[in-house]
Amino acid sequence: MFTVKQLSKMAGVTPRTLHHYDDIGLLKPSRIGDNGYRYYGEEALLKLQQILFYRELDMPLEDIRKIIGRRDFDVLKALETHKASLGKQMERTKRLLVTVDNTINHLKGEEIMSQKNYFEGFSEEE
Repeated sequence: MFTVKQLSKMAGVTPRTLHHYDDIGLLKPSRIGDNGYRYYGEEALLKLQQILFYRELDMPLEDIRKIIGRRDFDVLKALETHKASLGKQMERTKRLLVTVDNTINHLKGEEIMSQKNYFEGFSEEE
């Protein structure tokens, strides 16, 4: 079991964020001690991980709450979906980095860049 302070440090979020998630019913502690402290077990850690993955996709908290609160929510399937989304995001970022490098080299006079190449990686389809 982890306290709010321990979990916030481990997950890279503020204690205030965890309190907010509890207040809105997104992430309830596994138990509350006699001293009023919130304690989080493995199930809560997995849930927080899901929340953070969905936040990486810019999903609103209310939508996240609806998704992970469903009875048929499958953590494994969600992780596989996150992996696919992050892979696509990574490929797009790589293409954008190539465009940045090419533009830098073009501006330094080290290579000639076609006008079309200025916008590689920016397609809305991606």
